[in-house]
Amino acid sequence: MLQIERADPHSIEIALGVDIDMPAVAFVGIDDDRFVGSGGLAWGQDRCWLWFQVSDGKPEYARPVLQMARRLIRKAAQLGEPAVYTIRDPRFDTSPRLLKLTGFQFHALEDGNEVYRCDI
Repeated sequence: MLQIERADPHSIEIALGVDIDMPAVAFVGIDDDRFVGSGGLAWGQDRCWLWFQVSDGKPEYARPVLQMARRLIRKAAQLGEPAVYTIRDPRFDTSPRLLKLTGFQFHALEDGNEVYRCDI
């Protein structure tokens, strides 16, 4: 069963070999003691960003992932953010549907990326 736990962003940088160069709050998804994904909120470029990454997805993760995305959007609202932004991952055919279900709408094409926005 998927468990979502708070994590240190630096630990995620090391585990995934990525650079989180903005202030962030991070969470990881664990299933049967296996890392299956991460996500959180990050602040940079005068925006609040929701980020999400799946290493080993399963259909049954959809509901907890949607709930977590909504929880993060509520957290951004509590912190006074007027909107949350995210970049659509073109590798996944389901990402437009996931974005729509969490309240995001296409905002702009920036640096070759589809940026979506969720007004709070």
